[in-house]
Amino acid sequence: SLFFLSRTQNEGHPKWFVLGVGQVIKGLDIAMMNMCPGEKRKVTIPPSLAYGQQGYVQGKIPPNATLIFEIELYAVNKGPRSVEAFNQIDKDNDRKLSELEISQYLKEEFARDGKKRHPSVHDEILADIFKKNDHDGDGFISAKEYNVYQHDEL
Repeated sequence: SLFFLSRTQNEGHPKWFVLGVGQVIKGLDIAMMNMCPGEKRKVTIPPSLAYGQQGYVQGKIPPNATLIFEIELYAVNKGPRSVEAFNQIDKDNDRKLSELEISQYLKEEFARDGKKRHPSVHDEILADIFKKNDHDGDGFISAKEYNVYQHDEL
């Protein structure tokens, strides 16, 4: 699922991220579980669930820092990369998406929206999906690879 997060030290600019896949510090993943849209929480996150002994240079967070966040959840969306979507594409339930499975899914999606497309568009999109998501180059997109959002998709 996608979550909308506002942080005070970020001038309150909302930020989209996927909960539970390590896009944010572990403490925020835990603190935002079961939050409802419109809910606000003030959370204190110990170093072990934040940046630990390393700190975070760019953000000027020193080593072993305890972080305090004021969070407001604006919206929750089931992203196109939800677990449900993955399972829908993964027809043989082997927890990885083959070229054939994704190809079939694209055909179904194209049929659903009814737009006329040149057949080469399908192959280009399929190639692009594997180029961006098959990080280990094994010809499959694993559940982990599928769940990582590319920045241009946020």
